[in-house]
Amino acid sequence: MIKNGYSWLIQPYQQLATSILHDRAHHALLINYIQGSGEDELIEQLANRLLCQASSDLAPCLKCHSCQLFLSHHHPDFYQITNEQGKQSIGIDQIRSITAKVYEKSQQGGNKVIWIKHAALMTEAAANALLKTLEEPPANTYFILSDDHNSHLLPTIYSRCFSYFLPIPKLEQSMDWLKNKQGLHYSDNELASALLLSENAPLTAKTLLDPTKWQQRKVFCENLLSVIPNHDFWTLGVTFEHDHFIDRISWFCALLSDALKAKQKAGRYIINRDQVPLVRLLATLSYEKITALYELWLNARRQLLSITGLNKELLVYYVLSQSELICD
Repeated sequence: MIKNGYSWLIQPYQQLATSILHDRAHHALLINYIQGSGEDELIEQLANRLLCQASSDLAPCLKCHSCQLFLSHHHPDFYQITNEQGKQSIGIDQIRSITAKVYEKSQQGGNKVIWIKHAALMTEAAANALLKTLEEPPANTYFILSDDHNSHLLPTIYSRCFSYFLPIPKLEQSMDWLKNKQGLHYSDNELASALLLSENAPLTAKTLLDPTKWQQRKVFCENLLSVIPNHDFWTLGVTFEHDHFIDRISWFCALLSDALKAKQKAGRYIINRDQVPLVRLLATLSYEKITALYELWLNARRQLLSITGLNKELLVYYVLSQSELICD
């Protein structure tokens, strides 16, 4: 039923597909997820089932003409909308274009499915244009809106949808998938660390465990071990590759958070389980210094994510110099 061995998606799919099987599917489904938990796979399977014209089961038949069109990515009644390349939002023209089509007759004589990916990127005007269609949906037309769990849709859109949060698998299940299904040869502590750094989203953890990426984190942690005793943060600057500022800042924030947990005798909750000596070293700093460092680096991360055109290198060196001042 679920391809690619994403076993944790079986139960969510069954829950959502049951309503399709019994003709009780809501015309507007909102799926929130933690990125990297197999959300695209789940939505594509649901869309396939909605468009299938021969199945009498939870899964699409994969054999009818409609399924064959979907599998070849040429189904004329399946529409996918997201922000266009180079743009930060989904505009009203995109929504108007699609809403005009959904009132037309289905080309395959079955359902029509519209998937709005990263739905929170809709401008207010675009969301309001969609709202009119959601209030009076045409027959046999289904909308699937999806976005990260931290995103925010307009309350009016939210209220017209059936909301579903895609659960992430348990840590042990994800570790088993990475180890036995993906054949990744890492220690249990390394696998657990990658997952916890990825909010336990298996696909994001798999990306982090790419040998090149994982080695970058390892080197960054080794550099911290030599930098922290002398508070010589400035020397870290040369290790901050331009395209990976966010990664290193995020990694350091997670380590600082772990150091705070260690100081509060809550070590069993640490994320960086493969970097215990580094966490203990950071925990030798005072509570006030760790907190100040955490707030400094976290604020830098927020700026990098929210301000376009920001001079990243200048920001990083500012943060490094301020870190030295905090620790002196």
